[in-house]
Amino acid sequence: MTLTPFSRAVLLGSLAMLPGSLLAPERASAEWSAVAESKVSYTDDVTNFSAARRLKFSEDPSQPTGLPTQLSDVIWDPSLEVIRSSSSTLGPNELSLKAHGFIFTNNPIFNHGDYRLQFKQGLSPDTSLLLRYRNVPNQFLGPNTERRTGNNLIQEERVSSHTWRTELEHRVNESWTLTLIGRYGLRFYNDAFAERDTKLWTIGSQVGHVVNPRMAVSLGYIYERGLADGRGNMQFNDDVSYRLHAVSAGTDLTLIESLSLHLVYIYRRKDFTSELLGDTHLNRHDNSHQGMAEFRYRLNGAVSLSASFQRTQRTSTVVTRDFNDTIYSLGGSYRF
Repeated sequence: MTLTPFSRAVLLGSLAMLPGSLLAPERASAEWSAVAESKVSYTDDVTNFSAARRLKFSEDPSQPTGLPTQLSDVIWDPSLEVIRSSSSTLGPNELSLKAHGFIFTNNPIFNHGDYRLQFKQGLSPDTSLLLRYRNVPNQFLGPNTERRTGNNLIQEERVSSHTWRTELEHRVNESWTLTLIGRYGLRFYNDAFAERDTKLWTIGSQVGHVVNPRMAVSLGYIYERGLADGRGNMQFNDDVSYRLHAVSAGTDLTLIESLSLHLVYIYRRKDFTSELLGDTHLNRHDNSHQGMAEFRYRLNGAVSLSASFQRTQRTSTVVTRDFNDTIYSLGGSYRF
């Protein structure tokens, strides 16, 4: 039986999680819980809403983008996460499955889902290992000019992303925490843009510091390399290979017992490495700046509310790729 690239990626994603769940026999019965969450967001650029939302390190900071449209929309994104908590001879562990939908009010062609399988194992009281597989299938990026037929036709550009992530977190002392980050990913484009199929890998780290009981700060850096199938192919002149550097700085403030403020700034530089003379990616560099502020209010142990503002600005050596995106969001979550 021959497996498609999509089937192989899903199979690998599932297999990648098995070692974690089989690390050691359980010593206690499992406990089940779930978190239902929903947000309503307004954006002034539907094409780049998803990429802007996923720019933070824990998401997908290198997600491809389409041409800016400056079309505004209201997006509803409900999610449900099911969690199984247990214990082994190594320590406590947690297996979770999360499904997250993005529903656009006026531009339903951008609707898509985000699915995550995650396992976290405590290795000691101060050290834990996290394994995560994420799949975003058949996501619409927008209309674009294809290169494969030689006719420069306008076609829908779509991509399916599969990423595997590992995090090794160690609490150095009561104030300092160090996290090492590794990631591997595959992106499969639709047939009209198949030369853009990409393999990527990421390395990085993040440091957290508890300043006092009401304030914690973090600083992180990641490097990513993406290699496209079309690199060096002069027939298509379409090489989306890249190098990416990103820095993140965040602050968590407890204003009162039930109200907190989360602030984060992210800078990302994406350098395309194409050497094809007829390629629009030749000598292209993108610089993105993003600031986000989110208030979180805990009503009780099960219910919390949030309100956030996010602003993303990208400049590019290809002017048509510049964009500014503003997102306002209101949300709530319930744990049961």
